[in-house]
Amino acid sequence: LIGPYLVFMASTINGYEGTGRSLSLKLIQQLREQSRGFVSGSAGSGSGVGAGGRMLREVALEEPIRYALGDSTEQWLHKLLCLDASIAPKTLSGCPHPSECELYWINRDSLFSYHPVSEAFLQRLMALFVASHYKNSPNDLQLLSDAPAHQVFVLLPPVDPEATSLPEPLCVVQVCLEGEISRQAVLNTLGRGERNEGDLIPWLVAQQYQDEDFASLSGARVVRIATHPDYAGMGYGSRALEQLRRFYEGQFHSLQEDAASTLDGDEHGLHRMTDRELETADLRADTVQVRDPKQLPPLFLRLSEKRPTRLHWLGVSYGLTAGLHKFWRRAGYVPVYMRQTSNELTGEYTCVMLSELAAEGLAMRASEQWLDAFGRDFHRRFRTLLSYSFADFSVVLAMSILDAARSARSGDKGAAPRGNAIATYTRADLSRDFSAYDLKRLESYANNLLDYHVVLDLMPTIAQRYFDECLDVSLSGVQACLLLGLGLQRKSVDAIEKELNLPSRQILALFTKILRKFSNSFRSLETRGIEDELDKPAAAAAAEAPVDGASSQAGTKRSLTDEAAWDPTAKSLLEDLDEAGQEVTDEFKQKQRELIDSINLSQYAIAGDEKDWEVAKDQVKKATLEGKFAQTVISVKNPDSSKRAKKEKSVVRELVKSEEARTQKKAKAKSSKKTKRF
Repeated sequence: LIGPYLVFMASTINGYEGTGRSLSLKLIQQLREQSRGFVSGSAGSGSGVGAGGRMLREVALEEPIRYALGDSTEQWLHKLLCLDASIAPKTLSGCPHPSECELYWINRDSLFSYHPVSEAFLQRLMALFVASHYKNSPNDLQLLSDAPAHQVFVLLPPVDPEATSLPEPLCVVQVCLEGEISRQAVLNTLGRGERNEGDLIPWLVAQQYQDEDFASLSGARVVRIATHPDYAGMGYGSRALEQLRRFYEGQFHSLQEDAASTLDGDEHGLHRMTDRELETADLRADTVQVRDPKQLPPLFLRLSEKRPTRLHWLGVSYGLTAGLHKFWRRAGYVPVYMRQTSNELTGEYTCVMLSELAAEGLAMRASEQWLDAFGRDFHRRFRTLLSYSFADFSVVLAMSILDAARSARSGDKGAAPRGNAIATYTRADLSRDFSAYDLKRLESYANNLLDYHVVLDLMPTIAQRYFDECLDVSLSGVQACLLLGLGLQRKSVDAIEKELNLPSRQILALFTKILRKFSNSFRSLETRGIEDELDKPAAAAAAEAPVDGASSQAGTKRSLTDEAAWDPTAKSLLEDLDEAGQEVTDEFKQKQRELIDSINLSQYAIAGDEKDWEVAKDQVKKATLEGKFAQTVISVKNPDSSKRAKKEKSVVRELVKSEEARTQKKAKAKSSKKTKRF
C-alpha cells in the first residue's frame, strides 16, 4: 500500500463520531516511532523524517463539522457524555512504588451526582478509558453509570490527609459480576443450541466445553482496565489486579469486625425507588435537581471498609496481543478460549482467561481442579489448531499461550517449568507412532548422515508427543519454539528464521540437537521395553515358586493365614552370605582334589626295597671307616623308572629285529637248496 506513493489516512478522534482510537493507538504511534527512529512517549509535533526518506506529517482539524464554532449545544453534549476527554498533565512529582498504592471502591451514586468534584474525577476516569482502549462510545458511559452488576475501582497513590484536591488516578478497573445461573437453565439453553445474552464468560464456557456446572459458580469479568499513559509499564496495573483478587477472596474483611464498621453500597447509598413507587410515579410531578452533597455517600471506600462479594473466579476477555497476554499471564490467568476468527476492526483474536479464587466458606462449592481441566482441554485443542486458524501466530506468542495453559496444573502464576510426564509413554506407544524405518531415519539424521527434509514428516508427531508431556525430554526455550513452529504450525525454516531473527545454519543446528535428544530417548525407551519383557518370565516363575517350609508341589497355593509361608526373610543377610560362601569353598576344594588325583605320580616315587637301602647304608659306613671321602648321594635302582623302561623297550626292539632277520636268512637258504636240486 505505501510503496513509493503518497498515502493519506484520516480518522475522527473526539465526538460521538470519534472512532479513531484504534488508528491512533496502533498505527499512528508505530509510524511515529519509525519516522523518528526511537520510541517516543508523547505525541510531540507529529512530524519527522524516517530512515527511508519518507516523512510523516499529522494535520489536526479543530473546526467543528456538525456545529458552528463555539456552539453551546456541542459543548454541553461533550461535557454531558464526556466526549472531549483528554489526559490532564500529571501532578505527581514522582512515581510512588506500587506497594504503597491502594485500591479503592468507587460509589457510582456519588460519581454520577454531577457534583463539581465528582464530575472532575469522572472526566479523568473517562480520559483514562479513552486513552487506553481503541473503541469508545456513549454506551460505555451509560453502562458504567447504571448497570447493576458493574463495579468500579481506582488505584490511588498515598493520599495526604491535609490535601484539598482529589488525588490523581493511576489505574481504573471496571468489573462485571457474572455467574450464579441455575443448572436447569443451562441445560435448557444448551439443549436448544443457543447462548443467552449477558454473563459472557459463563455462557461461553458452558457452550465451548458443554459443561453445565461452571455457570452456577459466581465470578467477575474485568471489562476494562486502564493505566495512566505516563505511568504505563510501572506495575500499577498488576498492583490493582492483586488488590482486586484479595478483595474478592475476603482477605480485607475480618469476621471478627463489627458488621456496622463495613459499609455496603445498597444499604448506605441513595434511596432506591421500589417497583410500587415506579408504578405510581408521574414525570410531570418529579423535581429534577442536583443531589444534595450532604446526602451523598463517600466517593471512595477502602477495601477494608467495603463488604466483599465472595466469588469463585476472576476472568477477562480481550483482543490478543503479545503485550496484553504477557500482562494477564503474569497476573496468574489461564486461557480457556480463543476465537478462531479475527476481529474485523483490529485484526485481533478474542481470548478469554480465568483465574481461580480461594473459595473457602462459600455455599456453592466448585469441583476440585476445575480450572486445571479447562486448561488441559484448551492446551490440547489449541495445539491442534496451530496448523489451521492460528498458523499466523508468532512462535513466541504461541509458546507463551501453551505455557499459560499449562500453568493451571502446576499452580504457578508465572512460567510453568516442565515437570514429570503426565502420561507414561511406553514401547507400545512408540511402535504405534513410529515404524522401524522412522526410528532408523531419525537416528541417521541425529548422526548427521541425512538431510533434514528426510525427517521433516516426523516433526508433527514428535511435537504432539512432546507437548503432551509424555516424553522424558527437556528442551530449552528456543528449541521448544523451533519444535512448535516446525511441528505444530508447520512453518518453513525461512519463516522461523525471520521470526526468531536467527541464521538458518543456527536453526538447523538446533534442529539436529532436538532430534538427537528424541532419538536417544526413543532408544532408551526401546531398551527398557526389552528388559521388561525379559524380566517378566523370571518374575512370574519366582511368584509361582514355593517358599521354604511350604508345600513343594507345583501349583500349591499358600494359605493367607500362614504367616511363616509368606515370610521372605527366614534367615538373616549374614547367614545367607555365610552359607553361600561355604558352598563355593567346598566346590573349589572338590575341583582341586579331582585335579590332583588325575596326575600320575608314579614317576616321582622313591624306588628300592629295604635290602637295597641296607646295602647302600653299609657302603657309606665302610667308606667312612676307611677314611675315604664319603659320598652323600647314593644310587638305588627304580624298576618303574621311565629311563629304564625306555631302555628295556629299546633292547626288546633290537632282539625282535635280530630274530626277524635270522628267520628271513634261514628261509632264503632253504629256498636256494631246493633250486639246486632241480
